[in-house]
Amino acid sequence: MTRRGTLAYYLAAWVIGCFVTAVLFFSVTGGAGAAALLLTYFFTLIVGATDLLVFAFLLRRLMGRLGTHRIVNWALAGAALSSLLMLLFAWISSRRPAAWGSGTLEAITNVLVGGAEVLRQTGFWQAPVDGAVTAVVLCLVDRAFDRPTDAPESAQPAA
Repeated sequence: MTRRGTLAYYLAAWVIGCFVTAVLFFSVTGGAGAAALLLTYFFTLIVGATDLLVFAFLLRRLMGRLGTHRIVNWALAGAALSSLLMLLFAWISSRRPAAWGSGTLEAITNVLVGGAEVLRQTGFWQAPVDGAVTAVVLCLVDRAFDRPTDAPESAQPAA
């Protein structure tokens, strides 16, 4: 799982993407103090995990097909993909059946796609910024682990 940097890639997507989201959200809501920022980051890690892992998976597949590690390409693709996913997840979140009430199904839906609804309500401009910044970090991680398959060590000829 770590040979191609998969663990590092998805962990970076989750940690960095949620941090950028927390900082942007924190600046929009006018929070004050480091404790409030850390609390925002904690909840962002919970609510944003699914969104960012789906984003990272789709971004890696898209950029793998394009075969590029240019940071500008990753940033632009990340901004566009993040915006599209946030719109999709916010739409899914707004289409929840009213019959769910405040039970378990609503809680699960909030954890899976509720972060997009919060971004939509506080300012959609955060989605492309978060996508671009996260994509730049993911480009660097992917580039670090994208090594051509090394030839096996030269074996000593059999005597």
